[in-house]
Amino acid sequence: MIPFDLHSHCDLSFDGESTAAEMTERALELGMKYYALTDHIEVNVFYDGEYRCDRTEERAAALLPELKREYSDRLTLLYGVELGQAVHNRELAQRLLRDNKYDFVIGSCHMVRGYDDFYFLDYNEHDPVKLLDIYFEELLETAEWDGFDVMAHLTYPLRYICGDYKKEIDMSRFDAVTDKIFLTLVKNGKGLEINTSGLRQSIACLLPEEKYIRRYYELGGRILTIGSDAHKTSDLGKGIAEGIAAAKSAGFKEIAVYLDREPRFIGI
Repeated sequence: MIPFDLHSHCDLSFDGESTAAEMTERALELGMKYYALTDHIEVNVFYDGEYRCDRTEERAAALLPELKREYSDRLTLLYGVELGQAVHNRELAQRLLRDNKYDFVIGSCHMVRGYDDFYFLDYNEHDPVKLLDIYFEELLETAEWDGFDVMAHLTYPLRYICGDYKKEIDMSRFDAVTDKIFLTLVKNGKGLEINTSGLRQSIACLLPEEKYIRRYYELGGRILTIGSDAHKTSDLGKGIAEGIAAAKSAGFKEIAVYLDREPRFIGI
């Protein structure tokens, strides 16, 4: 039995494979009580022909509230969104939040100003440390913006820098800025996500790793969510048990789920 999964994508996302109904049925099979579909809206490329996030918004708004009602007697389906690069176009991000009745908003950063998504970069041609400096500064800028609920996969670029390209990075050089991010999240009442996708990728660890989860707790953070970041039914729920174990080890006794943009806490 997997109690929840608060980060997943269906074929409403440009990179999703399974339909929303297929994902929701799989959540039921896994025994979930709370399940969030959080399809990608990359704010900085909202109208780009490759991403077509304008279409994602339109299709999600038409489909997910009705699907939420259809499944309401079997599980709590959350109408969520993953807003990427919101601070690159704050006016558009605010319009999206105003026009859609989301239960849950994930804030993330998949690409920094002037660069493609970290997924597409060649780290033999780009300096990983320079990119991480820019990335964490943009995460801090995102943390200072209050439009999201939980910050996703804090160490996202390491999927590729360390996982795929096998680059060794001294992450201690970023401790000061990650502390600033955590303190800003705490001050603004925002949460941190344990993203379990790294466990099934070449990096083979949680994003972020347990040391960051523990540090967030030490600095006063108490709002924590866990999500698989699944893009197909076969990955849904994977790593949630490991995420719960890491949360417990770091000191957490509760995990948050969101309804109408408000955290509700479940004992673990």
